[in-house]
Amino acid sequence: MANDIYNGKFLRFKFNDKKLIHATNCKLTVSSKLEEIATKDTDGTVSIPSGYSFTGSAEALLSKLPSGDTTHVTADAVLDLQLEGEEIDVEFTTDVTGDFIYAGKAFINNFDFGAEVNASVKVTISFTGNGNLTKTVVTAP
Repeated sequence: MANDIYNGKFLRFKFNDKKLIHATNCKLTVSSKLEEIATKDTDGTVSIPSGYSFTGSAEALLSKLPSGDTTHVTADAVLDLQLEGEEIDVEFTTDVTGDFIYAGKAFINNFDFGAEVNASVKVTISFTGNGNLTKTVVTAP
């Protein structure tokens, strides 16, 4: 049974195919848009799906990229993407063969820095999807 449960340690966001370094939390939200229909032949409203939208957020510790690291992106590099207004590729995955990949295009819409005395600097990055969210499976390299 335990092997059927995804390990949250591995689930993370990638921005433009690079993992957010020192991520501590992540969340993907998919919301359905419902069209309400009321007619002279119904007593209430009937809802039918008419599309969806997706948003996401990631929390991380602010850090520098280790020398030679080509697989990660720093939080401040993601902030640069927001300031440039660049549409980016996002992926939500464990990178474990056979597990899911949810992927799409998005715009970073919020970036928060937070610092407490005697604690690491934390950032929260939020984005809004732009178009379709697709689901595929991680394949062996």
